[in-house]
Amino acid sequence: MSKKRYNKNNIKRMRKKLRDGQDLPPMNRKNRPMSNLEQMVADILDGMKVEYEREKPLKYINGYRYYDFCLFEYSILIEVDGEYWHAKRGKPSYTILMAKKNDYVKNWLAKKEGYSLIRIKESQLKEEHSLIGEIISEEIKKNLKKLS
Repeated sequence: MSKKRYNKNNIKRMRKKLRDGQDLPPMNRKNRPMSNLEQMVADILDGMKVEYEREKPLKYINGYRYYDFCLFEYSILIEVDGEYWHAKRGKPSYTILMAKKNDYVKNWLAKKEGYSLIRIKESQLKEEHSLIGEIISEEIKKNLKKLS
């Protein structure tokens, strides 16, 4: 019997083969606890009596990009941008630059898949809480006109 040796590269190659051979569904992130900001947006959506799906995955290259909320009846995605990842203060760090790159990819992917994307900043959510519902309502009305 010949003994097969496995090194990191062989294991990576085998995992890639397995992944490519199977069309695996995206990871279920819906059970992940919501952040305080996401909870505030969920409360607004519940108050508006709008049905939504949390952690909506969209396929992108070898994986998925996840959006905080999806209003599936209206083809609207909502992203809540917290200050920690999306801060614009001082010299940009690697983390902030990577978050910005991820945001550009998500913007493009949402548009490509036919969704409208609403980005809500932490400062908006805390200072202009009542306006968030109006912004979402306006986008719903816009998309209803497109759909009809």
